[in-house]
Amino acid sequence: MAGSGPRDDTKERRHLHVRLREEGSSIYDLLTEYLQVAGKAPDWYWRTVGHLEGQEVDNMEELLTAAFEAGAYVAHEHPESLKFQWVTEEECERERKAEERAGGHEESGPRDRASLSHYA
Repeated sequence: MAGSGPRDDTKERRHLHVRLREEGSSIYDLLTEYLQVAGKAPDWYWRTVGHLEGQEVDNMEELLTAAFEAGAYVAHEHPESLKFQWVTEEECERERKAEERAGGHEESGPRDRASLSHYA
């Protein structure tokens, strides 16, 4: 099997994290660019995503499809903006705690969405 997956020399199961390389980059900008190029309405998409928390949504399949397509678009059009990391659950948990500590001083609001994690 060719090598874009996790290394086989580890016994621990790994999953994929996709991150933006530049800390100041905005995933919102890249996704909005995709939505515009694809002829989709960015305003509708972002409003709908904002209402998802804890609710069943009739258009969930459309949102997930658009998110999947957006990921493929960003990977194709902006590969230099992304980095890929195969991590264990332990590494993931350490990273999550570090992000929580770093974000703890900010006012409550949307999480930093500079990362696209757990897509594999």
